[in-house]
Amino acid sequence: MLNALRGGQSSVRFVTGFMTVVLHVLPTKDFSRNGCNKSAGDAHLVEYSVAALGPFQAQTCLIQRTYFNKCFRIKSGTSNEISRLYDPFLKKTQRRMTTCLCMPTQVLACPATDAAVINSLEVVIGGNEKLFQCRADDNPLVNIPTLGSLRGSQMVSASGRKFNAFRGIRYAQPPVGDLRFSDPIPAKPWAEILDATKEGPACLQVDLLTKVHVGQEDCLVLNVYSGKVGVSENPLPVMVWIHGGGFTTGSGGSETDFYGPGYILDRDVVLVTLNYRLGSFGFLSTEDKEAPGNYGLLDQSLALKWVRDHIHHFGGDTDSITIFGESAGGASVEYQVLSPRSKGLFHRAIAQSGSTRCPWAHQKSMGEYTRILAKDVNCPTTSSKELLRCLRTKDVKEILDSKLKMGLPVGLGLYPVAFVPRVDAEREFPFLPDTPERLVANKQFNQVPYIGGLTENEGGLFAASLATVDGVGMKEFKKDPVKNVLYALAMENQKGGLQIAQKVYDHYFSNVKTDADIISQYGELSSDVEFFKCVDDSVKALSQHNESPVFYYHYAHRGQTSLVKILDLPKDSDFGVSHADEILLMFPNFLLPRISNPNDLKVSQMLLDLWTSFAKDGIPQSEHVVDKWLPTTHGKVRYLQIEADNPKLVNDSMPFQSKLAFWNSLLTAGKEEL
Repeated sequence: MLNALRGGQSSVRFVTGFMTVVLHVLPTKDFSRNGCNKSAGDAHLVEYSVAALGPFQAQTCLIQRTYFNKCFRIKSGTSNEISRLYDPFLKKTQRRMTTCLCMPTQVLACPATDAAVINSLEVVIGGNEKLFQCRADDNPLVNIPTLGSLRGSQMVSASGRKFNAFRGIRYAQPPVGDLRFSDPIPAKPWAEILDATKEGPACLQVDLLTKVHVGQEDCLVLNVYSGKVGVSENPLPVMVWIHGGGFTTGSGGSETDFYGPGYILDRDVVLVTLNYRLGSFGFLSTEDKEAPGNYGLLDQSLALKWVRDHIHHFGGDTDSITIFGESAGGASVEYQVLSPRSKGLFHRAIAQSGSTRCPWAHQKSMGEYTRILAKDVNCPTTSSKELLRCLRTKDVKEILDSKLKMGLPVGLGLYPVAFVPRVDAEREFPFLPDTPERLVANKQFNQVPYIGGLTENEGGLFAASLATVDGVGMKEFKKDPVKNVLYALAMENQKGGLQIAQKVYDHYFSNVKTDADIISQYGELSSDVEFFKCVDDSVKALSQHNESPVFYYHYAHRGQTSLVKILDLPKDSDFGVSHADEILLMFPNFLLPRISNPNDLKVSQMLLDLWTSFAKDGIPQSEHVVDKWLPTTHGKVRYLQIEADNPKLVNDSMPFQSKLAFWNSLLTAGKEEL
């Protein structure tokens, strides 16, 4: 479109699903008195004529177009003098002193055509406060017979492949009012063409770093990215990403989180990302039938059902769906594997740095935390029905703030966790009818090929929370170090928990002399019990009882960047190959530039090869890995060492195995069930 305008045409007319738009380019020099900054790129004055509004009205704004990593970044300003009413048919122009209302916007992915520069501009037409999204005819349109039609946008992958993006698709009804703290209900069909060009909001949460409220309660949406549109004779494998964040933070978005599609869509797969309810909104429970909890996991399961039922309309293969996730997303993947509610909804699973057995991934004392929250917001606690009736009327801010007032330690990464998954045997059709240990031992789980694994220094991210320049984390830890260990173990309400925490503190911290020693040992503690032991236990148990292969990996690539670098840390801080570092090579995100380091590029390609080949046929392989990745089996542990220089299959126990003897003896002596 802009090419035609630059080629000498003074105007171009096109028809969208909503309106007819006539674009006019006028010389920039004619508009020296305006509020738009035109110093950083070639500027075009574009006049919009919208025929669908009745009286022909147009708004005129200066669009500044600049380039950023070969992608467009668009900014729009305001003008007090250049707006006009325009009748394109009568060739008459009326000048009117009004404000040109162009909403600021930004495109984070490369648009497929120049028209996308115009398409991404939102315009308030004629001052009537109705927001329109202008878009070109080449934007993809999908019709789902049982739901409705939706129009997406086009994006470009890291290597320049065009693909289709359908974002902000509602898969469940808004979980508000009486549906708060309730099982999700499938979304209703829609009549008009759904605008699927933007991501939906994140679910309600408190930002871990800023403590600012983020997101909305009406958040149950998913995003579909595919190189195809419509039912295909050769459908693509589907990969469904479940985000992490300790079941308290995060989203499936590329603009609100870390999960852009640009790297994975270099491969022939369909990628789906999703939101699910978090914190108390996703996991609060009264420990009875009134509120069994696990709503966030049920959200995930309903999203998977949506994918199974509808992904063929986006070129996806309904018989080849792989779920994958990291941290709490990895634990969520395993929960879906264990749940009878998700039987038949997927065919393969990848759990990165997370397990149902990790201390932060389950909670036995949910009822007590629910009552604490209810009291804090002045709700009755004598009856579950009355408690829920009251909580459903409360403003979301009150509920979010309450989590910060519950007397729990703060400033230590993901710890502690009050509202997370639990055994919900009270539910008529439980999501998790028994403990993960017993479900696996009794082979009561979905028998699918499985990949599980860890990074070399998982606890580095959490040790970094003690090392920030402001010193908040360290001060919090020093107030009561044993109590902090107690909460890190999720044993605050367990009989004998304090004695166990004291033994753990003595084991890890008895010889510390400096803050640097504390930080180092806290990283060791976090790695060992929060990730190494629980993931190792899960992989070994699944390999013993799963009729499908179980693959194990150890991620040891030290990349150019790390997630810990988003924290305000002293210069030259080094926390090794930390938690979540691998996802930076799997997903482009808004915080970091694209991968450019040769070793990072190699490992990124390796990860994407392994994961997408597994999604295709259950056999993980890459041209960058010479060894065949063999599964681990009962009595024979083997894992793939993922690194740039020498990726290889190791026929031995994990490097951290010797450190787990302490935990095996300690927790065997005092273990309680989930």
